[in-house]
Amino acid sequence: MISLDSISKSVREPNGQVRSIFEDLRFTLADDDRSVAVLGRSGSGKSTLLRILSGLDLEYSGVHTFVGSRLPRRRGDLARYRRDHIGVVTQSYDLLSDRTALANVQLGCPQRSGSAALARRALGLVGAGHLASRRAARLSGGEAQRVAIARAVVGRPAVVLADEPTGALDEETELDVLQLFDDLQSTGMRFVIATHSSRVAERCSRRVLIRDRRLVDLA
Repeated sequence: MISLDSISKSVREPNGQVRSIFEDLRFTLADDDRSVAVLGRSGSGKSTLLRILSGLDLEYSGVHTFVGSRLPRRRGDLARYRRDHIGVVTQSYDLLSDRTALANVQLGCPQRSGSAALARRALGLVGAGHLASRRAARLSGGEAQRVAIARAVVGRPAVVLADEPTGALDEETELDVLQLFDDLQSTGMRFVIATHSSRVAERCSRRVLIRDRRLVDLA
């Protein structure tokens, strides 16, 4: 479904030195991959990998393909790629605090027409239908993450990219979110999850490790 081939990327540090993040990195999200955990030490490039997969980071060499076609570089085409195929979940939720849960989820809708109904359905799907009228500032961490997940999946994306989605949650809430991910996978969505959590990694059907600027599959 998604393939990265011969990806190399470097960044310039504040002190002016150039640091290599990826070197000839390869990754394939196959059709039968329900969930992939991306592991690695802090600073190894887990978040950068997700940004490349989402089309938000284009500063690299190599080839990124989606369903057999090379990812376009034009801004409008990339926006459509994310809108139609990709959902994104972050550790910090990225909700607008002065808006309701429903309004936040509507921001992820692929079109305005019928967005309220789609957003309500997505909130119901993640067990947060009762939070529709509550402002984001009044949500607990677990509630906010459910709303953020609803926003990510409201357009029924093929792939959800989750960056440390349980990093700010307690153990019980983390388990709730992992069960939610399992439920969403049963609908056909695939997940790529960057994480430090062994509990999250164990729930994934496949685990890869960023080591020496490349990806290594773990048993």
